Amino acid sequence: MICIFTFLYLDFALLIVTLISSVIQLRKTQYPLILLEIMWYLIDTGFMDPYFNMAYDESLMHYVNGADTVFLRFFNFSPVSISLGYHQKAGDWLRELEKKGIKWVRRRTGGRAIIHSCDCTYSMVFHKNNPIIGGNVVESYERISFAFKKAFDLLGIKTSIERGTLKTGKKRNSRMCFSSISLADLCWEKKKIIGSAQYRYKDIVLQQGTVMLKTPPYFSIDSHMATVEMATGGEVKLNVLKTLVKQAFEEYFNISFKSFNKNPLKKNCLLKYSSVEWNLKGIF
Repeated sequence: MICIFTFLYLDFALLIVTLISSVIQLRKTQYPLILLEIMWYLIDTGFMDPYFNMAYDESLMHYVNGADTVFLRFFNFSPVSISLGYHQKAGDWLRELEKKGIKWVRRRTGGRAIIHSCDCTYSMVFHKNNPIIGGNVVESYERISFAFKKAFDLLGIKTSIERGTLKTGKKRNSRMCFSSISLADLCWEKKKIIGSAQYRYKDIVLQQGTVMLKTPPYFSIDSHMATVEMATGGEVKLNVLKTLVKQAFEEYFNISFKSFNKNPLKKNCLLKYSSVEWNLKGIF
């Protein structure tokens, strides 16, 4: 009888230890238990012209019908390009860059101009009520920043999330995005290492952002901007960074990405971002 109770006690103790270990393992992630099944899609469209890139992101917004779909896209620009923030004025400086073969396009997201060369650009499309990365602008922006922070941790880059103000941005008279800190920007040694901005339409969120791998041609580095090369002391390949971002997102949010095999590009969106009216005035 004593032996039976001893074995039962040991089995019960083992069960408790197993349950505790499982809970500890789940708590290692930020979002261990989500009842809603969410489909996370990873897209990499490679190097395309600026009009295609902006049109593709807006087209993706039509594919998110509820809180159960998230898109993460990697993309780059060919040729070297500039993307303007939606509210930014298109000045004569852009005409001078055109003479050097640099194209430019107006984004739907806000913020300031971004140089697209020697960079890794991403976009995320999701519903504002998504239980993992949804919320208001600050909440969703910060959650995505924490996932990128994990990616930089994997690279050995120590970053922090800094919060700026509109006044801070206005004091720095610059056309470029990396010259000011906004809502919850990821910084290395107080210098902005990733610049992002959002656009929201009918509960669907588009966030676009850029990480500068190294100093781009034709431009000098802003004193408030950091590149990955500066932070690591050496070159980091584009594909290496994309692989680490994918890994970081999957580990931080406890998810697995799937491939997206459809072509979402809408002809009307491509016409919009290729038009003079849109790029000069933001009207289409």
